[in-house]
Amino acid sequence: MDLYKEIEKIIENLEDKNNELEVLEFIQKTEGYISKDMIKFVADKMDKFDFSIENTIKFYPHLKGEGKQIIEVKVCTHTACRNNGSGKILEEAKKILGVEVDGITPDRKYKLITQRCLGQCGKGPNVKIGSEIYNKMTPEILANLLKK
Repeated sequence: MDLYKEIEKIIENLEDKNNELEVLEFIQKTEGYISKDMIKFVADKMDKFDFSIENTIKFYPHLKGEGKQIIEVKVCTHTACRNNGSGKILEEAKKILGVEVDGITPDRKYKLITQRCLGQCGKGPNVKIGSEIYNKMTPEILANLLKK
């Protein structure tokens, strides 16, 4: 069955027609997060405003909106960092996160990415986690930074 049809069926069978939580939890369980398209769809089907659905997602910590919780882990793979051991750092990141490059962890917390340069070549290997750049990275430091 198509996901949209399943959601419509859940909405039709809601005991409390104003309670979108059950619908959002179903989407979260099925998709791993709630996309902007899903927010709009649920809002339309429940005759609510998009921001009302978004506020419900923000209120419940177990619900995740599209992209806002995913932290990018960028490992520099350019020459200077590679010469200083970024390959080992990348392998450690894969092991810690349990994903390959461009993969997103099952909890949708992290996405592993490689980048050719982070602009701090003399301090490598470099890793950017979220908006923070870390220099002279080691597997041990990375493990501490990415504790789940």
